[in-house]
Amino acid sequence: MNWYHTSQAGTPSTVSARTGNVSQLAETVLGAPIYRAPRGGIIFAAVISLLSASGFLFAAEDERPVVDASKVVVEKIHNAALPTLHIVGDSTAKSGGTHGMFGWGERIAPFFNAERINVINHAIGGRSARTYFTEGRWGKVAAQIKPGDFVIIQFGHNDQGRIGDPANKNRADGKGIGDETAEDTKPDGTKEFVHTFGWYMSQFAGEAKTKGATVIISAPIPHKQRWENGRDFEALAGWDAEVARRNDALFLDLTLVVTDTYKKIGSEKVEALFADKGTHTTDEGAQTNAICVVAGLKSLPANPLGKFFSNDGAAVAAWTPEANALFKFDFTREAKPGWTELAPVNLYSDESGFGLEPSTNTASDRPFLFSVKLPEGNYAVTATFGGGSESVNTVKAEQRRLMLEKISGSETRTFIAQLHTPRISDAEKVKLKQRERDTETVNWDEKLTLEFNGKHPSLRSLEISPANVPTIFIAGDSTVCDQPNEPWNSWGQMLPRFFKPAVAVANYAESGESIKSSLGANRFAKIFSTLKAGDYLFVQFGHNDMKDKATNALETYKANLKKIVARTRELGGTPVLVTSMERKAGVERDTLAGYPQTVRDVAQEENCALIDLHAMSRIFYHALGADLDKAFQDGTHHNNYGSYELAKCVALGIQQAKLPLAKLLVDDFGFDPAKPDDVNQFEMAVSPNASKDKPLGN
Repeated sequence: MNWYHTSQAGTPSTVSARTGNVSQLAETVLGAPIYRAPRGGIIFAAVISLLSASGFLFAAEDERPVVDASKVVVEKIHNAALPTLHIVGDSTAKSGGTHGMFGWGERIAPFFNAERINVINHAIGGRSARTYFTEGRWGKVAAQIKPGDFVIIQFGHNDQGRIGDPANKNRADGKGIGDETAEDTKPDGTKEFVHTFGWYMSQFAGEAKTKGATVIISAPIPHKQRWENGRDFEALAGWDAEVARRNDALFLDLTLVVTDTYKKIGSEKVEALFADKGTHTTDEGAQTNAICVVAGLKSLPANPLGKFFSNDGAAVAAWTPEANALFKFDFTREAKPGWTELAPVNLYSDESGFGLEPSTNTASDRPFLFSVKLPEGNYAVTATFGGGSESVNTVKAEQRRLMLEKISGSETRTFIAQLHTPRISDAEKVKLKQRERDTETVNWDEKLTLEFNGKHPSLRSLEISPANVPTIFIAGDSTVCDQPNEPWNSWGQMLPRFFKPAVAVANYAESGESIKSSLGANRFAKIFSTLKAGDYLFVQFGHNDMKDKATNALETYKANLKKIVARTRELGGTPVLVTSMERKAGVERDTLAGYPQTVRDVAQEENCALIDLHAMSRIFYHALGADLDKAFQDGTHHNNYGSYELAKCVALGIQQAKLPLAKLLVDDFGFDPAKPDDVNQFEMAVSPNASKDKPLGN
């Protein structure tokens, strides 16, 4: 068996943030050289001194006067025969040099070949997505867009705050991406119905797409004081990403790319890149951020602007998740510089923070478990396998969540794993069952645990990086949760296998739970504490809810579903209701009383996405015929085969509901519950832990 591990990224070498050394500074982005000015290339300006405290030094753009549009020079397209890169945004993209402040859009043109593409900066200070739209500025930009053009859209600094607050100067828009509106009264007494941030961004993206342009939705440049602890603009970046998905546009997480640069050069050097307390950059800062924009553009699928870069632009390397890796592990005993070598004797300990689980059998034909201590979150895991054709690899994460299956030979694959803990806040946490504290700790601890299984599993290397992707949260019971032991299994732990590495699955379902008990145990509170715009919440309950003998049990169930739908939408997420699959005895008769129909009713009344797993499970069970028992472990719970097929039903339901998630399913996905996989040909790598004890609930 071959092995691999990656250590904490080394501290980047100190670089000067002074005149002429922006190229050196840029080399620290993600620990890789991303820019070296070629001979005769860009000559960087002298360092601009930071302004002393004045009326223009503010932590947020909302506190600055709105730029007078009549004093802004309108840029013109120089060669109408060429495609044009249109930049739409606020003062972080264009400040005009006032008080030493410049935006990245003012320093990006030299990175493009003027003989191949026009670069026009339409950004203007003090605008939000709302005011850029209502002032008619977008209409003027749209009139210039033609097929083959590119449009980068970046707002956010002026979009925050409360609608109606005079301090926001009628710039704040609504939170989220929905169609709801709120009324605002302007200083002249006129009324305006204000839309959400996502609504305005969708207007921009949708119209540009209809005109044949490639649209790039960009998250904002981070504030100076908000990049060191956590990420800036987290909610807004989620809205941007979802707008991009819904409009078939590209998403550039510029906040993350620039933040990574700032982390590598350190706070002292970052200080010199800003001309005010925290929002606007100096000339040098604008140049640095322009380099980050180019690196980010190159990281987009198919590098859409690749053929338009100048020599300076060509010298910038693409930003890659690898460069942002937290860990790089090498299992070959031939570790490259920057990688941590791992051998079978390296067992996990809190001191090292990584290693093989002590229970691992290191024989070449046995599965092995590897853990890394990490904060709660989503992680991109890239595994390179080895061992030749005799090695067939299956990977599971945490409590047997299927990530990859039957990967043969020396292939490299990436998947998204999710790690969570019971903590909600200092004063609140999930009320775990005793079994979750005793035998299901892997699902709640502070480690990411990976199981490498299959025929002669062989791992050469492993990289783990933070992943800024949407999350599918799952709430449910034992028919949904991550079952800890073979041969029991549920569809929630099979679902990740059917997605590309562009979305995380966070399974908060637990055996024996009803919707009422999950609310009482703070399971939904935990989900809502981390759910952000662009995320999804799949909810499937019924098996245990129907045991409630209260006369108003069904009405309470329905009311709770509606509350969960509403709260998910308030946070910018998409609720998806899933009807419970039938029990084995439910092929011909309904065993779930009125609960599946209640879910359908709520979905219709709330205009909510529905996956009718109840109906699909019956079709699936009928198709199995005499082999029905081979999908079940008891009258309610399924085995690997049954849950695998039900996960396919859920994926099919995603397609049928026309959710944006459908685009993130693996390319080869296809399923018909009336024609399931042959149960007699089905194979799944069996995990080490096994138990005859049935899950809670039935």
